Amino acid sequence: MAPPQAQSPVTPATKPPTESAVVQRRIAKAATLTAVGNISSRIVGLVAVAVRTYFFGNSQAASAFELASNIPTIFNDLLTGGMLSSALVPTFSRYTDDKLHELGKLIGALITLASLVLSVVVALLLLFEQPLAAAITFGRNQDMGLLSSLLRVSIPAILFMNLSGIFTAALFARHKFNYTAFTATAFNVMMILCTVLFANELGATALGVGLLVGSFVQMAMQLPGLRGIPIKLNVQWRHPGITQIAKLFLPVAGGLVLAQIAAQLSFTAANVISPEGPATMRYAAQVIQFPIGMVVVAVSSAILPTLAAQANQASLDAFKGTLAQALRLVAFLILPSAVGLWVLGRPIIGLLFERGAFTPESTAYTVIALQAALFGLVFEAIDKPLIFSFYALRDTRTPTLIGLVATVLYLLVLGVLSLLWRSGLREFTLFDLILANSFKTGIDALLMGIFLMRKIGGMQDFQVLPLLARTGLASLLMGMAVWLVAMGLMARVGAQGFIAHAVVSLACAVVGVGVYVGCARLLGMPELGVLRNMVRR
Repeated sequence: MAPPQAQSPVTPATKPPTESAVVQRRIAKAATLTAVGNISSRIVGLVAVAVRTYFFGNSQAASAFELASNIPTIFNDLLTGGMLSSALVPTFSRYTDDKLHELGKLIGALITLASLVLSVVVALLLLFEQPLAAAITFGRNQDMGLLSSLLRVSIPAILFMNLSGIFTAALFARHKFNYTAFTATAFNVMMILCTVLFANELGATALGVGLLVGSFVQMAMQLPGLRGIPIKLNVQWRHPGITQIAKLFLPVAGGLVLAQIAAQLSFTAANVISPEGPATMRYAAQVIQFPIGMVVVAVSSAILPTLAAQANQASLDAFKGTLAQALRLVAFLILPSAVGLWVLGRPIIGLLFERGAFTPESTAYTVIALQAALFGLVFEAIDKPLIFSFYALRDTRTPTLIGLVATVLYLLVLGVLSLLWRSGLREFTLFDLILANSFKTGIDALLMGIFLMRKIGGMQDFQVLPLLARTGLASLLMGMAVWLVAMGLMARVGAQGFIAHAVVSLACAVVGVGVYVGCARLLGMPELGVLRNMVRR
């Protein structure tokens, strides 16, 4: 904000490549490009967070920014972010090269209507900024003047973020991933620059300035990729494409609204738990966003156009093959990442953030949040490709209903935890809150898998479950080896300070990769070869 299918037999040089081979190369190219873009954005994003923690730590001011920035994020996820996979890409993908004129009309109508509606939304939110500040904090643990200032700067980003989502969907549908791959990187660069340049003068408001500038820059970066599409601004809200988008998106909208309410309640609850809660929760999320962006989002984004095309075929075998390859690849990469982050959470958090205003106590609190979030990392790795598969099948109702069930259960869990806390029976901690978030994702992934298998007739012939079992075993063995090495190193170099954190993190990472690759070879996991081929391309 993308992984080859199962390998087909080698085609003789004298014959043209088969359709399957062409699709494989397209997915591999898109996956590699998107993965590179996500790697760069996650790396630069970690630098942006490190800069933020240097100036503000996980203080009340840092949490105020997280609460304010969550408002444009929620509106983006609710509108074009929610439409991107469920409605925009599938609809735009229907307009082939000979229908570019109609695609231009559709995109122009969306841009015009979105600009008008979102301008009204921004104006209303700015008008009621003070009641909004009180609502998202329950009136507790925050400087309302600072929060209001941050809201004034951050809210206009809603317009740029949503227009950027329309551009991204159009470029995805046209397979122009090179124009979208590095927009998040540019966003994070703007966050770094604005924080460094204005933090001393503006305080935490500099973070809001970075959000606003970054959202504009990532939107503007995509404009050159649209040059081949004859876009004409218009207000044809009855365009057949808009009708199709509405049909696909409206079943999703109810679930998205509830999901965004739940997301906001999470940040509000984190603020009520402690003034440092929202910032700490965001920092932990930022760490796990690296493997999510590099693997899960990259794979899911790349397979969506291909799955959408394969869903129209008489047989779903190609569809199942693409989905199976995606699931195997994300499991192969995410499970060891989760185990490694669990074992090395303290030295990694210390290496990334522990300097300036971010103290060893901040590190300890963030590690607790990270460990709770790692369960959600594993579940999301499975959940995302399954959701995209439903969207490719033009079934948005099932994921919406499943999301509603998972969100309702999550809200019930939050209600029970809050009641226990208020009654004095049990403390409500940040670990509880984030673990409840992970529980929601797990329920969603489980139900998504059950209903998708019923819809497509199962995937027993594609070796997904055996690969999961072997990946779990290899990750466990790797985790044990890394833990032993980490204990030995910390006994020699200590457990505090940048040098100690760097030595333990880097040495254990090398050991972990070596052990995992060795186990993958011994267990005969073909994804190792698939990954090697992707890197070579």
